[in-house]
Amino acid sequence: MSLVKAVLTAGFAMFSMFFGSGNLVFPIAAGFKAQNMFSYTLIGWVITAVIVPFIGVMGLVRNEGSRDRYYANLGKSGAFAINFLIFILVGPFGVVPRCMLVSFGGFQLMYPEFPVWYFTFGFSLALLGLCWQRNRLVEIIGIFLTPFKLGGIAILIIVGLWIAPPMQQVSIPICECFGYGLETGYQTMDLMGAPLIAISIYAFLKKKLKTATKQQLFKLGALSSLLGGSILCAVYYGFMKLGAHYCAELVGLPQEQYLAAIASKSLGYYAVPIVSITLAISCLATATLLTTMWTEFLYKDILKKQVNRHFCLVASLLIAFAMSLLGFAKIMNFLGNILEWLYPLMIVYAIYKLFDKKPEKSIYA
Repeated sequence: MSLVKAVLTAGFAMFSMFFGSGNLVFPIAAGFKAQNMFSYTLIGWVITAVIVPFIGVMGLVRNEGSRDRYYANLGKSGAFAINFLIFILVGPFGVVPRCMLVSFGGFQLMYPEFPVWYFTFGFSLALLGLCWQRNRLVEIIGIFLTPFKLGGIAILIIVGLWIAPPMQQVSIPICECFGYGLETGYQTMDLMGAPLIAISIYAFLKKKLKTATKQQLFKLGALSSLLGGSILCAVYYGFMKLGAHYCAELVGLPQEQYLAAIASKSLGYYAVPIVSITLAISCLATATLLTTMWTEFLYKDILKKQVNRHFCLVASLLIAFAMSLLGFAKIMNFLGNILEWLYPLMIVYAIYKLFDKKPEKSIYA
């Protein structure tokens, strides 16, 4: 594989992996709240939802895609504890069921009476099929899923802004808008997923570019991150602006239905199926990565390979399915209470690991 193709595939895969359930909901919600002041909210958002997560990615790439080396400063017990906490939050107890419910939000606009558990069970089966092909994860996401996701999002943003109603004028202090952007950027949980994404990206680059040195892999990882981060920034800008323009249409709706509601208003009712598919693919891409990585952690680190990997995968999906039955609001409340104290600590550690001049050896060395 050529260097250009490898960087493009990795960059698009990173965008797709990062852009999951929270990324489809919270930027629009931020624009809805800030309205004409959304640009100040966007600045804070980009810091916590783009810059900081990609610092985490590059920190792990610098440690050769090894979780053990990345968390070596914490010792064996500390590394296991932080990994366990991250995996259960971004895996079956948090982000994965959130992905299911955001996907259902678009589907529900078409079929209001459709039971949520039918949909989330079907979503779980789709995840099962994608996670079965774990060795081709980056290629499946970067080459096959991302074009559909990015195409649908681009159409919605361009057409939606083209015919958008005038933006309402409000007077909100700049510091409040900026702080809100910083805070809601936490809710994406992208920094927590960054090490998991970096592991897949580094392994992909190393596999496809067998002769590349560590320094070259770091540079290629940086270029891929720059591409993925740039696409994220462009989409976040579009989503926040949509939320600001269509705020009157979103009053009274649950957040997970914001995007589909904007699509229905701007593109017409017949566009809702397209947006629903885009939502599903977006969430599937992220949920596939997170489910695969959690399953590997459960199989190797917790159960020590004493049970079959496929049994771990099925068990993980059953947990995620059960959690999805709690509903979006309860899951977000559960995650928000933990993120308030955990996310700032992870930001400090990610910055430290990126600039640490003496990367640690593996805690199992």
